[in-house]
Amino acid sequence: MDPIVITHQEVAQAQIPLQGSPEVRPKVPNPVPLWTRLLFVPLVLVLPLLCLAALIMRVATRSQAPRVRQTWASYLLTLLIISGILSTIMVVFTISLDSVPVPDAISSSLSDLDERGNFPSLPAGKEMSSVELSSTLKPLVLLASPAAKRWFQPTAGVSGLLGAAMILHADSHGYLLATARHVADGEDWRSRTGPQKVMVSVGMNGWASAQVVGRHKHLDVALLWLERHYGDAEFTQPVATYGSVQMGEKIFVIGHPEGLNFSVSNGIVSRTPGNDVLQVSAPISPGNSGGPVYDEFGNLLGIVTSKVARSMEPEAENLNFAVSTDALLHESDWDFVTGGSAPRNLLADFVHQAKVRKVPMTSAAR
Repeated sequence: MDPIVITHQEVAQAQIPLQGSPEVRPKVPNPVPLWTRLLFVPLVLVLPLLCLAALIMRVATRSQAPRVRQTWASYLLTLLIISGILSTIMVVFTISLDSVPVPDAISSSLSDLDERGNFPSLPAGKEMSSVELSSTLKPLVLLASPAAKRWFQPTAGVSGLLGAAMILHADSHGYLLATARHVADGEDWRSRTGPQKVMVSVGMNGWASAQVVGRHKHLDVALLWLERHYGDAEFTQPVATYGSVQMGEKIFVIGHPEGLNFSVSNGIVSRTPGNDVLQVSAPISPGNSGGPVYDEFGNLLGIVTSKVARSMEPEAENLNFAVSTDALLHESDWDFVTGGSAPRNLLADFVHQAKVRKVPMTSAAR
């Protein structure tokens, strides 16, 4: 045990209480100045540096008085405990972020998409069967996930959110895609503005980085642009106006429910409640968001956005909703993101070239 040394100055300052009077204990000043202690506080954020500093102070104070050494040892031990707790929290948080599988590769284009020699000719001349519709339209649907910056990775990667996107237009420059805003921007999509990257994939050979080029001002819909490095096959998706959609009309939904990629489900239009919203009976789950709603001819009727969850409404049964493609036909309803490599007037060019279904799909019309 180290001997306790009392200096002459401390003896002189001591007050000896008189017999019968309450004991008065003088307040001894801290031997480590406050400004010196404050210099070590930021080191709690970097545990290795704090350990090195503690080792240096251990050596530097070995010839100091025991009270100085004890004060330093107590103070540094407190800092080390705090730093250890913070470091543990950061490690747990990092591991939780890294639980999402890292994509095989991330590039600015999708070679599997660029290599396609042709796209389907739509709308089809006759009603397609479920088998025909699945094989014809699934190549137009992509996996989509908002980009997320990950610890210890130089570039953004795929986040834990997964949805769908669809090709609206393709030419030699690139691809105009549509998806839901909450798929493109993540959980805070209502307040998100400015540039944003979205990871997209056709399910093979990795992911590519697309950019958000437009957000609808009122509805849960976003536009993406994906560059094309080679190939010149062209495509323009035909769309249906809201007024041409009839209740009871057969529809097909393609998406990635619960990670079951490129699943096809069918149903009908249950209701057209207005405000460019369709209620559909085709089963929808997390992963379908941003995916297309097609009719039997391959016309695009809507973009899947939401469902009524059983956890919130226990009596709810298969209440699913999509935004009508009318949202794509009015350029003034969009906030466009400037900059990047996307050509100007993307939406205007798509609307100009798209075939728009205007006649209600009655039995006589078919």
